Amino acid sequence: MGAHPQARRQVRQLHKAVPKAQHMVVGRELRRLREAQGLSQAEAASLLGVKNYTISRNETGGTPCKPEIVRKALKIYRATPEEEEHLLEVLENANRRRWWQGSEWRGVVKQKLLTLVTLEENAKLIRVYDRDRVPGLLQTAEYARAVIRLGMPGAPEEEIEKRVQFRLERQARFRGSGSAHYLCLLDEVSLIRGFGSKEDMRGQVSHLVELADDPRISLHIVELARLNLPIGFGQTMLFDFEEELLPTVLYEEGHESGLVCQEPDEVDQRCKSFDRLLKASLSKNRSKQRLIDMLAKLESKGSRK
Repeated sequence: MGAHPQARRQVRQLHKAVPKAQHMVVGRELRRLREAQGLSQAEAASLLGVKNYTISRNETGGTPCKPEIVRKALKIYRATPEEEEHLLEVLENANRRRWWQGSEWRGVVKQKLLTLVTLEENAKLIRVYDRDRVPGLLQTAEYARAVIRLGMPGAPEEEIEKRVQFRLERQARFRGSGSAHYLCLLDEVSLIRGFGSKEDMRGQVSHLVELADDPRISLHIVELARLNLPIGFGQTMLFDFEEELLPTVLYEEGHESGLVCQEPDEVDQRCKSFDRLLKASLSKNRSKQRLIDMLAKLESKGSRK
C-alpha cells in the first residue's frame, strides 16, 4: 500500500527521532494548545526563542521537551491552571527512569526498542500481524533464542541471551500490567515454517494453546490454504490508547530499524487493512482448535522418532 510522499517523509522523520510514547503525549497536548491559539509552529518558535525544528520535534515526541520550555509555552498558549498542572505532571512522568534503562540492559535496548517498549507500556489495545514469525510478546524463550540467533549470525551467546531475557521481561511486564489487550493475527505459514528445532516448535505451539485461554489475548489464525486473503501489507503493530492520550499509532519493525507513523490517513488505511484480514481469519475458538490439531501432529511426529 503506497503512502503519500509527505506522509512517508513524516514516518522517516519520526523514526529517526526515536519518539517515546510518554513524550508523544506531551507533544500532542502542546500542539493542541498551540493550535487553539491560532499559532503556527514558526510563530510559536519565535515567541519561545527556539528553532522551528525544535517545535516540530517536540510535538512529535522525537525530542523530549525541556521543562522550562514547556512552562513558557503554557503561558504563551494561555493554558488553564488545570491544563498546566496536568501537562507538567505528564512531563514529569515522561522523564521518570524506566525499568529498561537499568544497567543490566545496557547495549540491548537499541533505538527501535525504545519506542516499541514505551508504546507497549501505554497502550490499551495492541493489534499485531506478522507474516514471518510469532510476535515477540507471545514467544517462548527457546523460540525467541532461535529467532534472535538467526537474525544475529556470529553474535556472542551472551549478547543473544541478554536479548532473549529482555524479551521475556517485556512479556512479564505486559502480563503484570493487567490492562492492555492483545489482538494477534497469526499467519499459519509462520507456524508451519517455524524457527529452532521441532521440539522448540512444539513448545511454541503449546504455549500459544495456553495463551488462547487468556481473556486479554485474542489469537486469530490466517489460514495458509484460504484463497483471496487481503494480505497486501507487511508486518504491522497498531497501538490504541485511552482517548485523551494519543490517537492510534502504527509501528513497523524491520530487521535493523523501526518506523513510527502518526499520519491519520496512513494509520486509518492500515487499520482498515488489518480489520479486513481479521474478518477473513479464523475465529478465536477455531484458531485454538487449529493450534491444538497442529500440536497433536507435532507430538505425533516426535513420538515416532
